[in-house]
Amino acid sequence: MYLQYPTPRGIIRVVLPALLVAQFIVWPVTGLVNPHLGIAATELTLLWFIALYVRRNRLVSEDLLLLNATPISTMLLVVPTALAGSLLVGELDFHVSALLRQFDWPTPTGLQRSIIEIQLVRSLLDLPKIGLSVVFLPGLCEELFFRGFVLTGMYVHLGTKRALFISAALFALAHFNPWQFPALFAMGLLFAVLVYWTHSIYPAILAHCANNAFSVTGINLRTHYGLDGLA
Repeated sequence: MYLQYPTPRGIIRVVLPALLVAQFIVWPVTGLVNPHLGIAATELTLLWFIALYVRRNRLVSEDLLLLNATPISTMLLVVPTALAGSLLVGELDFHVSALLRQFDWPTPTGLQRSIIEIQLVRSLLDLPKIGLSVVFLPGLCEELFFRGFVLTGMYVHLGTKRALFISAALFALAHFNPWQFPALFAMGLLFAVLVYWTHSIYPAILAHCANNAFSVTGINLRTHYGLDGLA
């Protein structure tokens, strides 16, 4: 059975090149043309690396990526779970940011601005590109990569606790944002637990997309209407 899944060493050999290519080659080139195009291309790069690995090693993608059917009742519980998790992680991020400011290491203003601007809806024409690049593609590609490919392989070879920790840590590191590492790690852990509990990747994909949608909604409510509760 172990031969059907990537080893921890094999996983790292895929993860490191994928992240480096996505962040330092694909993103700088495509992001200069358009930031939303850059995000989409970066996310699809991760999916491309998985597809190459699966094809080269003749693996069963349904097993490796946990493409298992999920009951509707389970999926209906995912959105409120994602909302609760998002609020808790947001609270954690708020306190971590306050702590970092105490040590004179605040999140760079340019990074904060870029995170907000990517999610701002200035016209109806922005909705499709933000929905695709900010909400859907990260939820799909990152979950297949970190909770499908990484988590499954690590779980088979290293057990539950290590797999959950490693997949969440790699997910947080992949964003190259040390100021938000604790929040990203916590969110990655939530998605990983969803996959572990349901034995399917779909709840994590839905939760990730819902979390991104909450973020977009919160930022636009604050920017356009001055409502800061969700942001």
